Amino acid sequence: MKNIFKHIDLLVCGCFSIIGTFVLTISCSWNGPEIRWIEGEENDGKCIHRIVIDNAASLPEKWTIWFSQMPAGLDVLECSDADIRQVQGNLYKITPRDGLGFGDSLVISYSSAPLPRRSWAPEGFVLQDMNSESSTGTALNTVYEYLPLESDGEFWYGYNASLEAGRPGVTDIIPSLKRVSGTPFKDDRELREDYNLHSSQYVQNHSLMAGVEKPNGWYRLSIDSDGKVSIIANDADGEFYARMTLSKLRRNSGAELLRNVYVEDWPDFQYRGYMLDVSRNFTTPGNLKRLIDILSGYKVNYLHLHLADDEGWRLEIDGIPELTSVGAFHCLNPELGMQPSYDGCADPHSSALSNGFYNKDEFKDILRYAWKRRIRVIPEFDTPGHSRAAIYSMKAYEKRTGDESMRLQNPADSSRYCGAQGYTDNVMSVELESVYKFIGRVFDSVIRLYADAGTPLEAIHIGGDEVPSGAWYGRPLHATFLGRVADIAKDRGVKIAGWQEIATCTEPSVAAKLKDVMFVNYVWNTAGGNSGLPFTIAACGYPTVMSNVEFTYADQAYSSNKQEIAHDWACFIDDTTSIGLPVRKEENIAGVQAQLFTETIRSFDDVCYDSFPKILGVFERGWNANSTLSGCQFYSIIAGNEMPWWDSCGIAYHIPQPGMIVRDGKILTNSVIPEARIEVSADGKHATAVYGSRRSCATTL
Repeated sequence: MKNIFKHIDLLVCGCFSIIGTFVLTISCSWNGPEIRWIEGEENDGKCIHRIVIDNAASLPEKWTIWFSQMPAGLDVLECSDADIRQVQGNLYKITPRDGLGFGDSLVISYSSAPLPRRSWAPEGFVLQDMNSESSTGTALNTVYEYLPLESDGEFWYGYNASLEAGRPGVTDIIPSLKRVSGTPFKDDRELREDYNLHSSQYVQNHSLMAGVEKPNGWYRLSIDSDGKVSIIANDADGEFYARMTLSKLRRNSGAELLRNVYVEDWPDFQYRGYMLDVSRNFTTPGNLKRLIDILSGYKVNYLHLHLADDEGWRLEIDGIPELTSVGAFHCLNPELGMQPSYDGCADPHSSALSNGFYNKDEFKDILRYAWKRRIRVIPEFDTPGHSRAAIYSMKAYEKRTGDESMRLQNPADSSRYCGAQGYTDNVMSVELESVYKFIGRVFDSVIRLYADAGTPLEAIHIGGDEVPSGAWYGRPLHATFLGRVADIAKDRGVKIAGWQEIATCTEPSVAAKLKDVMFVNYVWNTAGGNSGLPFTIAACGYPTVMSNVEFTYADQAYSSNKQEIAHDWACFIDDTTSIGLPVRKEENIAGVQAQLFTETIRSFDDVCYDSFPKILGVFERGWNANSTLSGCQFYSIIAGNEMPWWDSCGIAYHIPQPGMIVRDGKILTNSVIPEARIEVSADGKHATAVYGSRRSCATTL
């Protein structure tokens, strides 16, 4: 079916208007200082942005105002009434200049990069009275004055016309079915040739029927002419996948009774994963279960939880309460919590997503919940870089107990470095024996949690990525660290996983140790013509999960529209990009995984919005390595069958913007979703698409 094109006369009024100022209200009764952030026009790649402190006369005698934003170089102009300094990572502070008088407003003008998205504007402005002992400060009302959106109507008009989404059928699901028929399949004894044609991955001695080797997850679903259902499966995974397929077929058919549907299906890859970063911003147990329910519907079988990074430690560990009492909360006192991070929250009692952790009972419940849906949970604790939360927590532990035996950073280490997120103190001192005692304690606690839950622990992910140059005085200690951790894992009979950096170890003895205990290695840095890297690493003997940043990173924004959230340091990933993931079934290619790092996430709705439908192509290609779905077919299934399901589950999702052009004095709009309603602003300059419960970002003429 072609796109629906709507011709709207220029005089017709729409149902909404675009407002360039966003107000974040913290307190209705607050009469103290307030913040205005004003976006500046670009000139030669730079902008002059302004921070205005209104009601400045109400500031205390000695004050500091803290805020957060993605690290960006800034130069405060001489004419400004106060100074701005980057403290650490994405934390900045405003301080008064000497001799400053208190007028109605203070204005700080600074030169910085253009704002890539509105969500990247400074946020979390917190006033601290320097004569007070408060470790939280006072959150300030903030008003944002943005520049108008850039014109993008013509781009979206062409984009939407190119997809031509149609209406999917009842058996059109994601991941798509390998074999579906209206009549029963032939006898199983004749299937060997078909398997040889469709799949090269077999598991011995798991066949229910003699003579045919079937992969893990194989199932056959039959619905006869009377609507009677029968399921034959190779294993518990296959039985679950059959039931997921049946559920989707029934959902798609509505009230109509399913008859004469015969399905045979199996996954091409045995690893089909989703990574959620709960360190930068937390996801509660209840919301995590909601996400697990959605993921299980796409036959995802691994949930990789990024539990510890610079900004937070999110899992209770036996005997080390500071990891969560300090490492899981944010405030202005570094002895009581982590510094404010991406959302700027400075209140450890706040429900902001920068605060929170899973206690042992909650985590075991999550493990069991996921396992019932055939999802294995892989816990990650990023080391030896990205370890600021662990380092500061263990400093607090040592101060309380006097126990130096698990110290993570040598006080005498004066190495100078700057990590990927702007931290200068986030690398473990791996020459200390105490580092390995700490890691052993964490491993032991995690192993007990999984044993108590009665769920499989496939591996403990150790991170291993992005150790900045200059750490350890430039000494090559990364391999030493990896070898020691490999020994810890082997002694405990557990496998490890890690990011691609640990597979680039050039020390032969350490590489051999790693391969001996390696479950999988996630290869992510494939941008810039480096798409063959997963196959190169796999050829070196490392079990490899394809995590290609330009296809699988859900934290890359859907488009350049400034109303979108997320990053663009690698690329933009739209609703259908991920189906182009260049997978190949080769030796040591274990599977695929989508990743969501959460620096720009502020709610569970943001988690879902950034994930769906952006990552569905990863799950399609993990199940069907040689998927034949075109982008149009793929998006037709998403819009026609998946979005209504997400609506019924209360799950947020993204829909593309409408196209918008002027022809012969009339506004023409279109949407990739045929049933979408397009609303045009009263001034005829903007349009949004509405479908189900969702509204798109605004398109500008």
